Amino acid sequence: MQTKKNETASGLLMPLPKHVEQKDGAFRLHMGTTISYDPIFGEVVELAREQLACNIGGEDILFKLVEGFGEDCYRLKVGKNQIVVSSTYPSGGFRALQTLRQMALANDNLIPCCLIEDEPAFPWRGFMLDCSRHFFSVAFIKKLIDVASMHHLNRFHWHLTDDQGWRLTVEGYERLEEVASKRTLLSYTDGRTYGGVYTDEEILEVQAYAHKRHMLVVPEIETPGHASALLSAYPTFGCTGGPYEVQDRWGIFDEVMCAGNDNLLQFLQEVITKTARLFSDPYIHIGGDECPHTAWETCPKCRQRMEEQGLASVKELQSWMTSQVCTMVEKAGKRPIGWDEVLEGTEKLGIPSSLIVMSWRGDAGGIEASSLGHDVIMCPNTAGCYFDYKHLPSFDEPGNIGVTTIEKTAQFSPIPKGISKEAQCRILGGQGNLWTEKVTSAKAAEYMFFPRLSVMAERLWNPQPFASVEERRPSLEKKLTRLDINLYRGASV
Repeated sequence: MQTKKNETASGLLMPLPKHVEQKDGAFRLHMGTTISYDPIFGEVVELAREQLACNIGGEDILFKLVEGFGEDCYRLKVGKNQIVVSSTYPSGGFRALQTLRQMALANDNLIPCCLIEDEPAFPWRGFMLDCSRHFFSVAFIKKLIDVASMHHLNRFHWHLTDDQGWRLTVEGYERLEEVASKRTLLSYTDGRTYGGVYTDEEILEVQAYAHKRHMLVVPEIETPGHASALLSAYPTFGCTGGPYEVQDRWGIFDEVMCAGNDNLLQFLQEVITKTARLFSDPYIHIGGDECPHTAWETCPKCRQRMEEQGLASVKELQSWMTSQVCTMVEKAGKRPIGWDEVLEGTEKLGIPSSLIVMSWRGDAGGIEASSLGHDVIMCPNTAGCYFDYKHLPSFDEPGNIGVTTIEKTAQFSPIPKGISKEAQCRILGGQGNLWTEKVTSAKAAEYMFFPRLSVMAERLWNPQPFASVEERRPSLEKKLTRLDINLYRGASV
């Protein structure tokens, strides 16, 4: 008769905890398992009732308040008859719960006896979903947040505006929903449209769901490029006055926001104010990437702005506009984040010290920004962070532009090579990004995210060698399958 292999905690978890001691035996979760807790962990235990199917009352599982742990840190002691979670903050208790949840999912509710002491390597552990190119339901976004948080990710970067659709309502600007949120599908000849907006209520619902899972939400409002959808609704915000259209093509488009238009700046102020009021977390992403300056070169308003501000080039004009939008964000009580193009043309004006730089075009932007004293988030498309890329260089694999193998993601480090010790302290962490030009459904998005996002989570929590990742892929696939994730199951390299 074949006997079941005795699994260990180390074989069931991703990320692997910082310290694990394996013990003999296992704790069996069942419908009668009970939980007791310090009141500070009340919301965490409510989730535990849902995720572990436990009951409040006894002390089979005990959440204890113990001073001296950092945020997100915890101790987990699993015995045959009792599980004890010790932490100082609810976030630490939540991370411990997700560790228990992973083991239960991967091992049929048998949790191996162990002692775990755990803490993250980086404070910023994120993922980005592009909801402009393709519109994803609130239910799916919540599902992603839930699975990402199970892997100890703690930032959801929500890309809400781009050339192909505007997804946020703003009072007094009804054409954002009526026009900018919908595009005509050029692949059809009957004029059908695609798109939509997230209502304030839906955004608050997503945010509340994320907060219960100790994840912050970072909205992105693109400026000053990737603006076709906005300009289609409000043509006077562009340099030529149009006509413009919400794009159903992919790429970079010359028509961008007019940097010389005071009415545009007033609009952006209202958008930032609304966004800051709706999203309670500390950050607003202002975009800043892939902005052609072609229209600015011949625009009278832009030329006048340059003369008024003493700017010698259109690159400096973008730097000026970045500073304007950053000021709006700061006045709204938030901290701005921008793609690494915000560093260009800044020799004269510089950029606000509060601006966090998100380095996506390799490591160079992160190295430069950190050397200038800026905090940095690393997500280079060259280093396994872009999940719209193919899993393998195969004609039969879905994906766009490049290749991001699991091995490549498993080798990612947020700390660029050659960076100084002082600058290393400014690297907040990193994230995995899914642009959705060619990702047309939730199931397709899951396939592109997983298991690479799980591997990315480990790189940001407690990085492990690729061989270790491969050893744990079967248990990872079991967990994700039980959560109804449509994951890639092919080769890693």
